[in-house]
Amino acid sequence: MSRRIRTSAVQSAAPRTVHVPRQRGKQGPQVIVVVSEQPTLTARATAASGRWVWKHRRTWAPTGLAVLLLAITGIVHWFAPWAALLAAPAGLAPLGVWGWKAKTSPAPSRSVSAWRTATGVLALAALAWFCLAVWFSPASAALMGLWTLTALAAQVMWLIGRRTTRTVKTVTATEETC
Repeated sequence: MSRRIRTSAVQSAAPRTVHVPRQRGKQGPQVIVVVSEQPTLTARATAASGRWVWKHRRTWAPTGLAVLLLAITGIVHWFAPWAALLAAPAGLAPLGVWGWKAKTSPAPSRSVSAWRTATGVLALAALAWFCLAVWFSPASAALMGLWTLTALAAQVMWLIGRRTTRTVKTVTATEETC
């Protein structure tokens, strides 16, 4: 049998150290070769996805929070479904805040009023979904549909709000330089 080292069939993504045995007649130092291997396709795809998510983390914040809320709701439902009875009064908080805000400081324009209304309705839908999901289970078909619609609405409102905020800042910065 030859004295050379044979590599195994399974290839790892980590660097590998290969020890080359000494030659018979020589008393020289042992040679160590470090070979760094190419990552697998799965590792490359995972790294690319991670970099993309990290780069766009602010853009996709509502979706990330919705997924986190879905997981938390599942855990709370698993351990304490009675917690929905405690959270139900909090579901009415957006209506109270919306009414108080409308009474104390009227909206300066229609767009501000529309944004306040849309945000209040979205918060009411999210808290109602949370209470129902803790009681019945977030995996039920109707509640998953409501979760999807609420998360989609939050994401769209987030993107539109970020775009209009950037536009206003750009216009204000341009006006200041003139």
